[in-house]
Amino acid sequence: MTLIERLIYRRLQSADAGNDAGGAGGGDPVPVQADAATGTEAGVEGVKPAGEEKHTGDTPNPDKPADGEKTPEQLAEEQKLADKAKAESVPEKYEFKSPVEGQELDADMAAALDPVARELGLNNEQAQKLVDIYGKDILPKLEARQAENWAKQTEAWANEVKTDKEIGGDGFVSNVGLAQKALDQFAPAGLRDYLESTGLGNHPDLVRFCVKVGKAMSEDTIVMSNTGGQRSQADILYGNK
Repeated sequence: MTLIERLIYRRLQSADAGNDAGGAGGGDPVPVQADAATGTEAGVEGVKPAGEEKHTGDTPNPDKPADGEKTPEQLAEEQKLADKAKAESVPEKYEFKSPVEGQELDADMAAALDPVARELGLNNEQAQKLVDIYGKDILPKLEARQAENWAKQTEAWANEVKTDKEIGGDGFVSNVGLAQKALDQFAPAGLRDYLESTGLGNHPDLVRFCVKVGKAMSEDTIVMSNTGGQRSQADILYGNK
């Protein structure tokens, strides 16, 4: 059935209903008009034009944060409280203790740690934990590594002396004896102990120097043609004329 036929059919039905109700005081039938644009009939209760939707709920507000999010004002207030708590937790002066019992606290380390702990907002107990970690874990490892590297260096010096063309090779043993003779004669006991404990006694230049001194000491006397006298070992060593 076309739209026109459907409208005529309904109009006839309305007319019949009006005639039936005429004796009961009924009025004129309600005219039915068609909306050509939407295909709906005006005057029919409950009929909505096509495309018209019923909106429910609140319109979204782009300025309102989503559920669980905080407003900029709330974030600013929380940051303000955090800064205040941080300032109150930092002492005017940190009181650090040595992490190793019986060992004096490294003053340079404490001075370097103070501004770092202050920047992080640490209280004295938290800052002390950093001191303990450095003193018990980090520092011993650094010292062990330095000692290992120094041992490798002194060993390399000793090998260099053994292979040196001037003081090493076949003459190594005798030259070491001359160097030791010079140290025993002129070096104080404290210096000899220091050179031995630190490994500096293996330094090639020091060994060469001591070998030369030892050779000069091995010369019993030197006759001076202009004086007819003799030079002592001290004169030979220090170049006195």
